[in-house]
Amino acid sequence: MVSKHGLSSQLSRARLALAAVALAATMGVHAQDVIKIGAIYAASGPLSLMGVPEERGLRMKVDEINKAGGINGKKVELIVYDSEGNTAKAAQQARRLIESDKVLAILGPSSSGESLQILPIANESRIVLIAHAGTEKMTNPVTSWVFNTPPTDRVVAAHLLSVFKKRGITQLALMSAADGFGQSGANAVKELAPKYGVTVARHEEFNRTDPDMTAQVLKVKDSPAQAMLVWSSFPAPTIIAKNAAAVGYNKPMYNSYAAASKDLLVQAGPAAEGSFVSSMRLLAPDTLKAGDPLRTAVQKIYNDYRAKYNEQPATFVAHSVDAMSIVEAAIKKINGPVTRENLRASMETVTHAGGNGIFRLSPTSHGLDPESQSMLLMVARGGQWVADE
Repeated sequence: MVSKHGLSSQLSRARLALAAVALAATMGVHAQDVIKIGAIYAASGPLSLMGVPEERGLRMKVDEINKAGGINGKKVELIVYDSEGNTAKAAQQARRLIESDKVLAILGPSSSGESLQILPIANESRIVLIAHAGTEKMTNPVTSWVFNTPPTDRVVAAHLLSVFKKRGITQLALMSAADGFGQSGANAVKELAPKYGVTVARHEEFNRTDPDMTAQVLKVKDSPAQAMLVWSSFPAPTIIAKNAAAVGYNKPMYNSYAAASKDLLVQAGPAAEGSFVSSMRLLAPDTLKAGDPLRTAVQKIYNDYRAKYNEQPATFVAHSVDAMSIVEAAIKKINGPVTRENLRASMETVTHAGGNGIFRLSPTSHGLDPESQSMLLMVARGGQWVADE
């Protein structure tokens, strides 16, 4: 026989159990109704020129998705961390997103160095990582869980070398930063150059933040090279342009897509006039031809960003917008629960015409390739970038 006190205790425990079940059920419904996406961007520090527009682009795209009712009726919840461009910090934040925040996928980080640090973490943890890295090491070789949205250095190198071949440039001077991005790009150029009939007549390295590269520029000037190719992110392209103008270097100057920014024109001023850059289309969408296959996608990103932030978007904006657009397309194709594994499998079936090119994702392709029509040659004219091909 149960006493009144015992019966009261049993009823209390039962009520607590029912409350716990109800809370768990509520949390379960909430989890199912929300798609958690994590992102790591260098929103501060020396790489913020990439991280800030990438984060803004992602928030813009997510706002658009949520205003339209979400993805299959599920709202997207963003969790974004600032890596400050620090590789160790980016790795810590990736583990936090995976283990504590329980996100479905991670977008970013902003640099090749950070992305390479997180690559093994994503594969070990079995979570989709859509990086914004320039190095081909992110997707060559392809690994199961890692994708990439910018064109890789190999794609850009192939584009520039094809331009040199058309323009009769057979002797090239290569200037590259002594960091992961610069070394990877230089290796791609050297490897591909013979296929285009181009010889690297001179190769000079520098530290990206060196205040002066006059010594390297003078060696290039004295070489038999018919043109200079600079492979580095800022501030080096600006400094080299000024140094070249100061010593009277009068041969064509080309830049990799890391310099595809209004910043080069503003910071270098007249020294940048007439220089070239291999760039994604977002740099100068108004100069695209009517039949360009990416014109519609690029102009939408450009116009949406201008309307939301009242400024011209950097090309880096397309890295995150394309990444979120691919995630959206992949989730819409999933039959069944939206899990990390199902997302990964669905990602490999997505075709998407975005700001950075035409993505044809598959088990053997996790990013853009030379057939993606990613790159156009731009030239600086009158303080503006204009399509030159």
